[in-house]
Amino acid sequence: MTSTDLVPAIVDAELVEEAPVHLPAVPDGEVDINDQLTDEAEEDLANTGRENTRATYKSRFKAFANWCAEQGRRPGPPTTEANLVSYISHLRRAEVDYNTIRLSIAAIVDMNARAGHEQCPPTAKALKIYTDARHEQREAGRSSRSAPPLDMARLLQMVDACPDTLAGLRDKVIAYVQYYTRGRRSEGARYRVGSVELVSDSLMIVRKRTSKNDKKDEGREYEIDDPAAVAIVRAWKEELTKRGEGDPHMPLLRRVNKGDNLDPVSEKKGWGLTPHAINEITKRMAVRAELDVAADVTSQGWRSGVPSDLGAQGYSAEEIKDITGDWSSTKQVEQYRKVGRRRAGLKADESRRAQAITNLHQPSTGPAPANAVQAHQLVGAVAEALALHQADGGRCGTCRTAWPCGTAIALGLLASAGAEAPAGAGQEAP
Repeated sequence: MTSTDLVPAIVDAELVEEAPVHLPAVPDGEVDINDQLTDEAEEDLANTGRENTRATYKSRFKAFANWCAEQGRRPGPPTTEANLVSYISHLRRAEVDYNTIRLSIAAIVDMNARAGHEQCPPTAKALKIYTDARHEQREAGRSSRSAPPLDMARLLQMVDACPDTLAGLRDKVIAYVQYYTRGRRSEGARYRVGSVELVSDSLMIVRKRTSKNDKKDEGREYEIDDPAAVAIVRAWKEELTKRGEGDPHMPLLRRVNKGDNLDPVSEKKGWGLTPHAINEITKRMAVRAELDVAADVTSQGWRSGVPSDLGAQGYSAEEIKDITGDWSSTKQVEQYRKVGRRRAGLKADESRRAQAITNLHQPSTGPAPANAVQAHQLVGAVAEALALHQADGGRCGTCRTAWPCGTAIALGLLASAGAEAPAGAGQEAP
């Protein structure tokens, strides 16, 4: 095509428009191809989002679809508003945890969107039922409980209880790596041998390729300068290399069989350990170490360990968020901080208002000077007044009031507050 092909033809100095191109009409009952996605686009749309989120939503939608089948209803997509509301009502009456109810609503909406039905079905009525369910469960004392944090103290207990075997060494790696990287179990399953760089005997770098909060897929580096953690990971990598499993692309965490040998890597996912296996191993480690919270431990505890420890040391939620860089807001961090404070035997609320309540049960020492300068000035003023205020026949010679007068009382308060009283303080009446 030449440049002249891009302009209309000119005839007798008049512009002549070319005849419009008309597409063939779509027969009645048929769908216009221009309104249809290609098979590839439908597949890509169905697989958008994070893999773990998709799996969770798929599981919740399957439960919804099974309920619909039992009730003689069609789950969709598209899902009708009546079916969504009826299912959420069913979950509420079955006393299903309110977090699961909320997740079910999100899953049904998501599965509809993946099928091309955006904002379907309407959720306002279902959310009202969810809100009531949440209120009822909290009022009944059934608030959702978070897994206890696996902080440094518990980590060391779990590590010390590990057997001197290949599986025991692997368990120690899970503990240290997951704690220091605030790792989710799915992230632990994706670590490769090459994800860990051993810089020195006291420093290693662990790299996450992606994470749930990594919206731009930029990855994240964690510098770990704990010599004990470095030594454990170094020993584990040496064992992998010795067995021919130490190439950088191989999984870092591996399943170990009863013969204390490595099992093959799964062909489907390429995992040496599944996320579920990491969770189960963490639970076994807690039981083996006889933790006080062993019955409630899950692998989620590794994620809350560091922020709980930092909270116990007095860091605020905002400071913990900045130090770790693993959370986009302080809402969840604040929960971890509170747990850490209380585990250390400290009040979670460190505000002046909370301290005022604490002061109510502490013995009163009287009004104390605000600072050392004021205390010195007050003592000097009382010393001068004391020269005039002396006991005289059971009364103050200046005030003529019963001894001890107000000046003597002030000296007593100074003494109880720890201030140095001038000479003559505490003089008794004759």
